Amino acid sequence: MKFIADVMLGRLTKYIRMAGYDVAYMNNIKDDLIIEIAKKEDRIILTRDRLMLERKDIKNQIIKSVFIKYDHLPMQLKQVKYETGINLEPLFKRCIKCNAELEEIKKENAQSKVPPYVYSTQNYFLLCKSCGKIYWRGTHYKNIYEFFNKLKDPGS
Repeated sequence: MKFIADVMLGRLTKYIRMAGYDVAYMNNIKDDLIIEIAKKEDRIILTRDRLMLERKDIKNQIIKSVFIKYDHLPMQLKQVKYETGINLEPLFKRCIKCNAELEEIKKENAQSKVPPYVYSTQNYFLLCKSCGKIYWRGTHYKNIYEFFNKLKDPGS
């Protein structure tokens, strides 16, 4: 399942990417191009723009869409999960910055690209071959897991 998000959903995009899903996002994209990409690449449109829902291809359900009705990220994620059936687990298979797939690299290949403390305390690194960003399991990793676990709780 692939998505394309409108300009109002940058934060939501990052979290869906953390769950391993392909989410196209550009913070300056026009609605016409969103529609064109969604149609061409069979993507579900994620939008907060009510006018987008009035477009012919969306109205006629040629293109699938989810109108994000909530302001807060946890509720947005729960809505996308409910309406599309995606699994919300932090898989870290995609770059949250550029959406490309990540690949594991040897520790020694990360040495010149991460801070010395990170290199000395971490053994597992992922590289985005597209933008060059390197990921590791720092304190943010635990926080992200806790965030996703709270989404499973119906009371949160």
